Amino acid sequence: MKRTTFLLLTASSALIALLLSITPLYGATNTEKIDTELMKIASQLMCPVCRGQSVAESNSELATNMRSVIRTKLEAGQSREQIKQYFIDRYGDSILGAPPARGANLLLWFLPAALVLIGGVLIGAKIYHTRGEPGTGADEGAEKHGVEGKSDYVSKLKKDLDDYDS
Repeated sequence: MKRTTFLLLTASSALIALLLSITPLYGATNTEKIDTELMKIASQLMCPVCRGQSVAESNSELATNMRSVIRTKLEAGQSREQIKQYFIDRYGDSILGAPPARGANLLLWFLPAALVLIGGVLIGAKIYHTRGEPGTGADEGAEKHGVEGKSDYVSKLKKDLDDYDS
């Protein structure tokens, strides 16, 4: 009986010691996971007070409060999308570092590409029209537009260089 009690006491003490030693490790990894997720979410949200800074970068009081709200919501088990939606509901799409491509934002996503494309077409058309008609030589195209031919230009250039050297 004493031996059974002793073994039971020893086993339960070992189990309690094991559980107590594991608990801080579990808490540390959970805290690290929450901190990592907090920084991911905070880097996707822009600080409403500090222009051009994310909530993760900003040291403003509002950004600090927003990080606290994110931590509380993560500890409560909310997902990244639920937390981002919480801030979108309060501040609008402008709180996001990369606003979604919808509505007026759609114009901002595609306007630069459209302008580059239109500019390329206009430059190509201008180059095509100023070259003269396809199939003509450089001298023929120049004569057509009332400009002296290439050979006249070269002979005048040689003459000017000879006059300069003497």
